[in-house]
Amino acid sequence: MIRIRLSRDDLERTTVADTPAFGYELALGGAHLAGRTSVSRLSAWRCEVARTWNPQHSRLFDLYTDIYIPGFFAPVTHPAPEPVDLESPPAVAQLRDLALSRALTPFTRALADGHEGATTILNRMLVSLRATALDPYRRRITSAVATAAAKAQAHGAVAGPGALLNSLHPSVSWDGRHLRLNTIFDGEESLQGRPVILQPSVLTTRITFNPLTDSVTVSYPATGATLARDPELHAPPQALVTLLGTTRAAALITVIRTPALTTGRLAAVLGVSPAAASRHASALREAGLIATIRNGQTVHHHPTRLGHDLAHGSSTEAPGRATQALTSSPQHMAGDDRAPERASRTDHPARGGPVGSD
Repeated sequence: MIRIRLSRDDLERTTVADTPAFGYELALGGAHLAGRTSVSRLSAWRCEVARTWNPQHSRLFDLYTDIYIPGFFAPVTHPAPEPVDLESPPAVAQLRDLALSRALTPFTRALADGHEGATTILNRMLVSLRATALDPYRRRITSAVATAAAKAQAHGAVAGPGALLNSLHPSVSWDGRHLRLNTIFDGEESLQGRPVILQPSVLTTRITFNPLTDSVTVSYPATGATLARDPELHAPPQALVTLLGTTRAAALITVIRTPALTTGRLAAVLGVSPAAASRHASALREAGLIATIRNGQTVHHHPTRLGHDLAHGSSTEAPGRATQALTSSPQHMAGDDRAPERASRTDHPARGGPVGSD
């Protein structure tokens, strides 16, 4: 069991993230795929990923052991993907710890030695994993994380931070002084001013613990519901129609589905005159939902990030994770899918990447 001492100041700094950490999601999803057991809510997701999985990419699972999860996948999950930097501190620590645990394979040894070919293969595998295991599910994941955060905050608002902490997962408990994580490791983490971030996660099946230099993240399963692919956006959601009106909502969806759409084509799809289509496009542009580019006598309309997020209910990770802070009302301080997992070090249970146990 890992124990984290939380003072009143620590409770005030403790937050619940209400947007996904997609780098974590990808790493935790890989851990689930690397294992031989499954849980019912992820069975459809696992089967869909396996259906399109390239068997040659299975070397990715060399980065995982029973207690290690790689913690350096974030760059490849960004809206504009970046290659993983194996010289970054998280990657260096991960490969070092694999070596210390004598878990290096020929592939991970090549990564640790900085072989360019191995790095290229790793990035190719991560791009493939993102495309099959993450991107088709982003909106569902975003919605589930936001819902889990809202539920946690509701517990905190009604009964205080102790109730919030005790509501997260059976393997997480709060006794009034310590936050206890039921892991196979036994240790005590000293925060020393670092905030605790409670991160709901859809692709995890257990609690994970990741103490970093500037924060300590505790991830927990966000939902018990089955994970399904994001629905195709063929028609405007009712909430969007209520907000924008029928025709204008249809105009936004049309632009999202057909980037670089011309005003004439927009008019034809909507069944309105070109002048009316131009007015709708102008209103959407002034609201920041679309952008217009002129090419000679023709204008082309493109959806903006705001337009995408409004239509989809938010589909990609924000630059910084939004969080909701706990309150530390003294009068409220009270005493699985599967259980926790760690991903970095074995020499000290309170250092490294996410940790846990089955």
